[in-house]
Amino acid sequence: MRNIAHRGASAYAPENTASAFDLAISMQADAIETDVQCTRDGYLILFHDTLLDRSSDGSGPVTDMTLEQIRQLDIGLWFDKRFTGARILTLQEALVGYLDRIPIVLEIKDSNAAGPMMDMIPVSERLEVTSFDWDALILARSLAPTFRFGFLTPQFDEAEIDRCVAANLQQICPHADSVTQDLVVAAHRRGLDVRAWGISTRQQIDRLRAANVDGTTCNWPDWLS
Repeated sequence: MRNIAHRGASAYAPENTASAFDLAISMQADAIETDVQCTRDGYLILFHDTLLDRSSDGSGPVTDMTLEQIRQLDIGLWFDKRFTGARILTLQEALVGYLDRIPIVLEIKDSNAAGPMMDMIPVSERLEVTSFDWDALILARSLAPTFRFGFLTPQFDEAEIDRCVAANLQQICPHADSVTQDLVVAAHRRGLDVRAWGISTRQQIDRLRAANVDGTTCNWPDWLS
């Protein structure tokens, strides 16, 4: 089962930061997952929430800010004072700094980022693209059909499997609690990998292993190493 560090080792360091990515690598994660949004002036950055309030010292929508304004925000202090001064990474910085070191899963958080992201990222077996936003995912796939794409869904059933197969996706990405062995078998028979999300306990990991899931994102990559 692939060990994909969710926003880096985000249980131990502020999410989507260099510290979280470096720690994930040291914990022998197989890949890191991160979130892509677009600033007001068109730069692609790594940030999860629509609003800045939870995980920075800023406030308001990410998309209302320019890159210069975003750069001034501290995204480490909210987590722990040891990370004071951490700054938001651009997607370009993450690719340059990490793609040679570890595979990266890019989640489209902002639908406006889908087109610019696919125009920018290199064709690489070390990159995968996911989203909860079906339309954004299908747009991304139409622009770069050779990439691996996965649909993040809270619902895991035969209908969702059919939907992903019909769209020529490579993965279905259900919530860990919705995974059953029968559904994993059904997805595998249709040529889909199953990559789970939503891990909060070690017991969930045990269930996923028993169901023969192909991978999962996890805030605690050392739980799977």
